[in-house]
Amino acid sequence: MVTNKDLYGDFAISEGGLFDRTLLKMHLHKKQGKLALVSLCIAWLPLVIFTAIAGTLYSGSQLPFLKDVSMQARILVALPILVFIKFAIDSKVSAVAKYLSEALMDGEERQLVLSKVFYRAKRLTTSVGSEIILLLFVVLATISLVKGNVLSELQSGKTSWMAFAKNEGLKLSIAGYWAVIISIPLFQFLFLRWLWRYFVWTMLLLRLSRAKLILLPTHADRSGGLGIIMLAQRRFNLIFVAGSVVISGQFIAQVIANRESFNVIRGEVVAYIIFCIVLILIPLLFFMAKLVKVKDEGLLHLSSLAATMSGKFEKEWVNDLPIEKKIEEDHVDPSMLYDYNGLYDTLRQLRTVPITVRDIIGVALILFVPFIPIPLLYFSVPELLQKIVGLLV
Repeated sequence: MVTNKDLYGDFAISEGGLFDRTLLKMHLHKKQGKLALVSLCIAWLPLVIFTAIAGTLYSGSQLPFLKDVSMQARILVALPILVFIKFAIDSKVSAVAKYLSEALMDGEERQLVLSKVFYRAKRLTTSVGSEIILLLFVVLATISLVKGNVLSELQSGKTSWMAFAKNEGLKLSIAGYWAVIISIPLFQFLFLRWLWRYFVWTMLLLRLSRAKLILLPTHADRSGGLGIIMLAQRRFNLIFVAGSVVISGQFIAQVIANRESFNVIRGEVVAYIIFCIVLILIPLLFFMAKLVKVKDEGLLHLSSLAATMSGKFEKEWVNDLPIEKKIEEDHVDPSMLYDYNGLYDTLRQLRTVPITVRDIIGVALILFVPFIPIPLLYFSVPELLQKIVGLLV
């Protein structure tokens, strides 16, 4: 028998797999600060050393290393984000999973969920094979795509810290090889690993949505008790914020090279933010059918009670008897009827999707933060302030 202690004592969506076992052996499993420092020492510091030796650290080519905004955003900002979000995601996911199984399920259903649904999720997160596949995919894809992009830039006449011309040909520098084989694959692996974890969480919510949940139509969150899921979704949104950082770095480089590219970039930024919001909202849609059913059944039940209570109230209070006699007799309390009407209004406002407009705006704003430097590069400060004031007025 699987107990709550067995599950919640060691269940964490980020733990398990080959990468996690490696961290355990390196004694970095619970030390995110040291892990972030080690990651930078592996992915960024060698590039500084190699480019300094080659003379392309800050000059020596049209795109020296420290002026490569895209690479700095990827390694110096996005990579540490993917390291530091571990505890933020694990703590909320574990708390939400515990709440859903303990507060919204009876004992028999909870035991079934613990033994099947959570067990499957744990098997997926601890799978070594899935991480090996991710690693192979990242290495092969990065080597081919990045090398191809670098060579195409050189063929167009643009020199870079990653490659140089030799004997009428093109060759990756030592820093370029390190970036293609180590630095970029490290980031891509961690990013895809988190996406895999989010997929596992999405499948977990899908299976939970099919369980026998005891939803509460009059719950204060106006989502039947499911509004708490957004705690986990907001944390998972940090994965896509790391993606925003990488994309923003690429867009900043484009705007610096060609100011007119801002008009195209603007639409792509909006499209990316909308896409991420959709990914965050999809798991919440799994519970829509249950919430619609709970709302309909609750309204029917309360309407039936309302007919009985209102009829009795009309009979006992809407008459010519003195008010003193009505109070002495055990009649329907008017305040009770008033409270009941408020309860009915609360049920009418029950959301069929457990998310609010404020939640969506919050997710969108966090995703937009990494893109703030782009309009600052395109517009002058007075122009930007004028446009903001124009939107607010």
